[in-house]
Amino acid sequence: MSEEAKDTKKAEAPAEGGTDKSGKIGLILGALNLVLVIGIGAVVFLQFQKEKHKESVADIDAHSEAAAGEHGGEKGGHGEEGHGGGEKPAEAEHGGGHGGGEHGGAAAKKGDQLVTLEQFTVNLATSPGTPPRYARVIIALEVPNSETAQEINQKLAPVRNAIIDLFNSKRPADLQGGEGRNFLKEEIRNALNSFLITGKVKSVFFSNFAVSS
Repeated sequence: MSEEAKDTKKAEAPAEGGTDKSGKIGLILGALNLVLVIGIGAVVFLQFQKEKHKESVADIDAHSEAAAGEHGGEKGGHGEEGHGGGEKPAEAEHGGGHGGGEHGGAAAKKGDQLVTLEQFTVNLATSPGTPPRYARVIIALEVPNSETAQEINQKLAPVRNAIIDLFNSKRPADLQGGEGRNFLKEEIRNALNSFLITGKVKSVFFSNFAVSS
């Protein structure tokens, strides 16, 4: 081989070796980049999953409000069954648990109320020489508010006296028909309203009405 050929071969050999080393370095860097990209992707994915399952403040508030609503409903239900006023309005309407004028109708609430007076047994007007006749009746007064109900309870003496005087003026025949009884109700209402201050009697009701024979 000539000297010129040998020199050419020696010059090419280092160039080929350098190319091999550059290629290996490129592969190593590419592999490192791939690993780095995969690692970053894994971290991002795990963080996303963590944030997805993390309960936010809004979620906590929503759960709290829902729980409060459920407990509130249960309390309201108990309130309605045990203490929610299902029985108390009935007592106020019918004059309390004692059924009489002294204690009835004094509940402090707005709206129409019934004041039930104690039973009346009163003499009726009769002709001379005829046997006495009497009427037995329970009277309820409809009033517009609790203040008027209380006033009636405080003025039971004049209330009962006015009613008794009206019955004493009636003959048994006056109370036989509905027309006569309705007229007596109107007379009672007008008589009581003449001295009541806080409100007026709206209606008068009779119950257990009986006239002796």
